Amino acid sequence: MLKFSEAQWEELQARDAQQYVAAVCAQFLEQRPEMLEHPGRPALQQRMQAAHDEAVRIGFTSTPHILHLMYLAADAPGLLADPLLNAHLRKPGAAPEQRLDDMLALMNKKLERTH
Repeated sequence: MLKFSEAQWEELQARDAQQYVAAVCAQFLEQRPEMLEHPGRPALQQRMQAAHDEAVRIGFTSTPHILHLMYLAADAPGLLADPLLNAHLRKPGAAPEQRLDDMLALMNKKLERTH
């Protein structure tokens, strides 16, 4: 049986996450080919990787929610750096996924009103 050191295990997990983010980025670009030119695949992949890493740090466990956060970060650079959003997602009392759902519902309501 193979045995990994803690450092080896962490490196393996990091590579797995990078491959996952690359696959999600490719899927996103299939739906949004205009973003290939600007900002480009490397920038989008970097945004998505940052969103994935932040989701893990915050405590997201739901893959669909992590994906949604990655897509949001691809479309809205700097979104995760917003202190209000960050505080909202980390606020105790509800799971971060529920907080994201609440925020998205609010955004959708606002969009409905403007259209």
